[in-house]
Amino acid sequence: MSYTLWEAPDNVSMAAVAIGSGGALSKFETTPLLAVEETLDALGRARAIAYRPPGA
Repeated sequence: MSYTLWEAPDNVSMAAVAIGSGGALSKFETTPLLAVEETLDALGRARAIAYRPPGA
């Protein structure tokens, strides 16, 4: 198994590369990375989410 790191201007552009690979990429998984500002925004939003276990 090998890994590659690609940088694209946005998620849609990266999806276009994967879709347009013509089978060259037999299996792929993408993991978008967040900028510091996006991470801080996510942390702020997480404060408003209360965990509720299944069946509760």
